[in-house]
Amino acid sequence: MFNIKTRNNISQITSNIDRKVRLATTRALNKTALWVKAQAAKEISKEKQIKLNLIRKRLRIFKAKTSRLDVLIRANLYNIRASSLGKMKQTRTGAKAGKHEFIGGFIAVMPRGYKGAFKREGKTALPIQEVKLPLEPEASKIIKDLVSYEVEKVFGKFFERELSYIAKI
Repeated sequence: MFNIKTRNNISQITSNIDRKVRLATTRALNKTALWVKAQAAKEISKEKQIKLNLIRKRLRIFKAKTSRLDVLIRANLYNIRASSLGKMKQTRTGAKAGKHEFIGGFIAVMPRGYKGAFKREGKTALPIQEVKLPLEPEASKIIKDLVSYEVEKVFGKFFERELSYIAKI
């Protein structure tokens, strides 16, 4: 007959399990955030026909820790300058940057040495503004759809994987 004393060890065992579950949750949250960032960047760049690298730089992740179980993904969805879209070229109808054409635009070098695509505001020569490509309505919709419909399934998959990995340790 065996006599096992568990009164002292139960609190230690439950705290150890709680610590491992928090660790698995943290890892799963961070992996889910990385997945959301990758998918959002891929879909936005495909939708707007711009380089993937431009979108990746604009999405930033603040990772979860075991003390703070939440992830923040910050997306800077302000307009992109035409000069950063790709090689600029002057055409008959306007300026072309990458795969985008801006009718009525022109390419100029500013006095400080900055080269960009610009457009005149009126018929006069000088009030000009730099041409920019808007990201906002489509990009925020793409991110919102990812978070609303797919994040729970992906988090569940990562969480199960992390729990099985931690259980082996």
